[in-house]
Amino acid sequence: MIETGDNMDSDFEDLKEQNGVDNSELEEIMKREITPESQRDFLEILKDSQLFMPVIYSDNLFEGIENAEPGDVIQPQGQISFDINCLASKDGTIAVPLFTSSQIMEQTGLKSSAIAIFMSDLADMLKQSEKYSVIVVNPFTELEINMPIEAFLRLFEEPDDDNPLKRLIELFDAIKKHSVELEENTTLFISSDENFMIENAVDGVFVHDLPLHASSNPKHAGQFKYTNILLMPESKRILPIVSDDDLDVIIAPGTEFKLQDVMDKTQNLWLCGDQPFYDEKNGV
Repeated sequence: MIETGDNMDSDFEDLKEQNGVDNSELEEIMKREITPESQRDFLEILKDSQLFMPVIYSDNLFEGIENAEPGDVIQPQGQISFDINCLASKDGTIAVPLFTSSQIMEQTGLKSSAIAIFMSDLADMLKQSEKYSVIVVNPFTELEINMPIEAFLRLFEEPDDDNPLKRLIELFDAIKKHSVELEENTTLFISSDENFMIENAVDGVFVHDLPLHASSNPKHAGQFKYTNILLMPESKRILPIVSDDDLDVIIAPGTEFKLQDVMDKTQNLWLCGDQPFYDEKNGV
C-alpha cells in the first residue's frame, strides 16, 4: 500500500535503512589493492550480500495517486512488477548496476527507485534472461568492480566435481563471449612452484592447451618459486575475471608465447604471439 504526501520519498529512504543493509565489509575489500586473496574474499561475501539495485516500477504502482488527498491509503490494482534500470554501453553491452549503499548510489547522481535485493535472488532472476552481459558493483565510483554474468551465476551453482568436462566447456565459451582486446601494452605474471613454461617450450615457444590464469599484480607472482613475465601487446585478447583494472585474467588456450629472456633461475620473460583461439575459423 502507498501513502501519499510530501514525505513519501523520505519514507522510502527510512524503509531502506530499516532493512539493516550493511555492506561495509564488502566495501573495505573493494578499497584494497586487488589480489587473488582479496578477490576470493570479495566473491565469498558478495554471494551472501544484499545490494541496492536501481529499478523501474510498473505503471500500476501509482494508479489513483493523482486524485488522492494527503493521508489517503491506496491499494495498487494488480501485481506490482519492476524492470532493472540497466546501463547500456555503445557496443551494446547491457549491465546490471548494483550499489553497496543507497548513499553511494546517490553520490553518482543516478536518480532512480531502488530495491535491496539478495544476490541469490538476483541470480535466480538473471537465469531467466539473456539480456544482460555483466553486473557492475558501484558503477561510476572509485569502488567500481564488474563481473561477467556467467561468472556471477557460477557462484550459486552446486559443485559438480563429477563433470569437469562441462566446467571446461563453459569456461571456453565464456572466453569467446567476454574476452576483450587490450587497449595498451600490458605486463602480466604467472607464478608457480614448477618451471612449467620453460620445461614445456619447444624451440623457445610455449603453447598451452588449456586456459592460463595470469595477474597484472606483480605481488601475486612473488608468492611462488617461479615467475613468468608475459608481455601482452596492444590488441591481444584476455578475459577479465573480477577486476576494475584487468588485475586478474584468463588467457585463451593455444596462445603462443615466445621466450625473450631467462632473467635468472626463477624468472623468465615471454612475448605473446598468435592467438588462434580467436581466429574466424574457430567461430569468433
